[in-house]
Amino acid sequence: MSRSTRILVIGAGAAGSAAIRELAQHEEISPTAIIETEVAPYNRTLINKAVATGLLDAYQAHLPALPVPSIRDSVHAVDPLEQTLRLRSGARLDYDALIVATGSAPHSLPPNTTSPAALDSGRVTHLHSLDDALRVRAVLERTRSPRVLIYGAGMIGAETAGILRDAGCRVTLAASSPIPGVSAFGSQVAGQLSQAHRVTVDTHFGHALTRLDLVESELHAAFTDGRVIAADLAISALGTRPLSPSPWGGAIAVDSRLRSRDHENVYAAGGVAVHETDGTTWRIDHWSDAEAQGAHAARSVLSSLGHADAPEPYRPCALYSAQIHQHLYVAAGRTGRFGTTRALSTSPLVLTHGRADRLVGVSGLDAGPDVMALVPRLHTSITPMLTAESNPSTDTP
Repeated sequence: MSRSTRILVIGAGAAGSAAIRELAQHEEISPTAIIETEVAPYNRTLINKAVATGLLDAYQAHLPALPVPSIRDSVHAVDPLEQTLRLRSGARLDYDALIVATGSAPHSLPPNTTSPAALDSGRVTHLHSLDDALRVRAVLERTRSPRVLIYGAGMIGAETAGILRDAGCRVTLAASSPIPGVSAFGSQVAGQLSQAHRVTVDTHFGHALTRLDLVESELHAAFTDGRVIAADLAISALGTRPLSPSPWGGAIAVDSRLRSRDHENVYAAGGVAVHETDGTTWRIDHWSDAEAQGAHAARSVLSSLGHADAPEPYRPCALYSAQIHQHLYVAAGRTGRFGTTRALSTSPLVLTHGRADRLVGVSGLDAGPDVMALVPRLHTSITPMLTAESNPSTDTP
């Protein structure tokens, strides 16, 4: 294989940086990272945990420098047939293989929910980027005992509620669902977390946000039940959507080796990639799994170029966690609302997630060691585990 072989990686977050580091081990190829922003790539898990509250400065969240050349520009469009991409600066680049690792963007509030004055105030934000974290931090630093409204109680919203409460904020956690977080955690975990929210922060569940206005120097958030909540800062935490350049403009469907299902020599990894298994589509948007996908996509590229054996099909098994008030949520694999979820134990709560008689995910609340012990069994038959659960041993020591 010639040294002229060119692999482009769009993005340098979790998936992109992992792909680059995997590719950089091979001198025979020439990988280049395309980084959209002038800000150095950073660890997104530190945004709400540390940067927003001032525990870390922004530069402390930056990732180590990449071991390959990078281009500081943004991709305007990709032409998969010609195997070229066009940058906003006007430059055009050819590639032999392309890895799209552009991640995700936060879902916005419904149109016309937020008034122009509220938007211009700097008091309404997501908590997805480093800029978001610095925006939150600025409000907290200039406000005594700040009132913070968080709308959405999935992974980020739930965890951030506890973090800001511990930082001295007066937090109201709101959600349109009476038991929020079901899509993120499943009904059993979400039910327990809902109770924890109610005893730890102010809550307003079961009512949708209809309007967010700036009245003098404070935000007024109106809900479908007529309640108006005053706040110094409002954080929208409604989950994420895939982010990519044209021609996709969103999710990129991939096969089991993270190759695009529609275009030759294109691969996708991380929050932008949508997978299909057993007739169901799924997407995982968290840091550790994005790293694993990025490295896997790079190995698939190396294989396609004849530099390595083909990797096994991608099967998610990376651990991720969230500290939510006094509880630690830990999960691995696919834990979405498909297939069959069973409680392997209730104290602590350990859940198995099965699909087509295979264990595809495991999650738990305050059960870190139990969840980690099950990770090696992911993507194997779930039947022996369920049989053992139904027929406990009667042996005595």
